[in-house]
Amino acid sequence: MNLQLIIRSQKIYTLLIFSWLFIFLLSCNIPEESFENPLDIETNASKGIYPPALIFSTDSLVITSGEKVNIDLYGLEIDSLAGAQIEIEYFSSSISIDSVSIGDFFIGESNPIFIVEKATNKIIIYITYLGYDQMVSGSGVIASIAFKSLIPGSTLIKVSTNSLLLDKFSNAIDIKGLGQVKINAR
Repeated sequence: MNLQLIIRSQKIYTLLIFSWLFIFLLSCNIPEESFENPLDIETNASKGIYPPALIFSTDSLVITSGEKVNIDLYGLEIDSLAGAQIEIEYFSSSISIDSVSIGDFFIGESNPIFIVEKATNKIIIYITYLGYDQMVSGSGVIASIAFKSLIPGSTLIKVSTNSLLLDKFSNAIDIKGLGQVKINAR
């Protein structure tokens, strides 16, 4: 009889352990990894963005008001790019642009000229090489933009239709996709 009591106690103990383990596993939050790749052609096509395009490293951000954040501006599948005038629009009452730095897309044998002009509700990035024989092709980071949210709420940062890409003969390259970032500040 003692043996039966011991076996029954072990079964109850085992059942309790599995029950606690099951409850513990159900209560855990399993993180979902994001594998967002801004250069994914299929994902961009589903958003109506086709190359050549100017896009951001993400299309939405959730941040804390007052937080400083960096986003990258990418050139997507651009062929024979020698210069660009890229206009980025934003609401200066919602966010402030702290800095804009050159990305690695234009860096090669010689460094390009990189100028950023700040205006009300927009920045304009000018980037070009001296001489007509320098150009880049492919995809990469054109610029990194550091900004800070000024107030809680939603706002947009977007590439303007006034942006211009040029080949080495100063012919315009047709831009088929323009990105934007929706920022939700808490």
